[in-house]
Amino acid sequence: MENARNEFEDLVYRGIRSQGFDELSSRMIAILYSQPDPLTLEALSAITGYSFSAVSATMKLLSGIKIVEKTKRAGSKRLYFSVQRNMLALTIAAIRSKSEFMVTPALNDLPGIIERCKNSRAEGSGRTLRIIEQYYQQMIALDLIFENLIEFTEKIQKEMSTK
Repeated sequence: MENARNEFEDLVYRGIRSQGFDELSSRMIAILYSQPDPLTLEALSAITGYSFSAVSATMKLLSGIKIVEKTKRAGSKRLYFSVQRNMLALTIAAIRSKSEFMVTPALNDLPGIIERCKNSRAEGSGRTLRIIEQYYQQMIALDLIFENLIEFTEKIQKEMSTK
C-alpha cells in the first residue's frame, strides 16, 4: 500500500509541477493530496526534510492562493493543512486565481496605460503602444476563455455529483 501511495504522490507531484509550481510547493500539494488527514507544519517538515521556515513560507503562499486550507483543532495552537481533493474544484480555483491576479488587473489598468501611451510623443511609443494593445486583446480573450472554462468545468462537476 505504501508503494502505491508513493507512486500516486509522485504522479500528483509531476502534474502540479507541470503547472509551473516550484519543487517545494509541488511536493507539499502532492503530500497533502495523498494523506488522508490534515498535517501540521512540523509533520510536513519531517516528511520532506525541508526546514520548518521553508515549509511555513510555502504553506502561507499556498493558503494565500487558496490551494491549501489551514485549520485549527479545538484545544490546539497548531495549524493543520489540507488540500482540496476535488481536481475539478482545484482547477476552478486555479483559473479564478489567475483571473483575479492577472486578467482582472490588466483589464482594469490597461485602458489608462493605452491612453497615456497614445498621448505620448516619446520615440518608439507607437511600437510600445502596439505591444500593449496586443497584450490587452489577449487579456480580453483570456477573460472570455477563463469564464467559459469555469462554466464548463462547473457543469461537468455538477453532472458528476449527480451520478
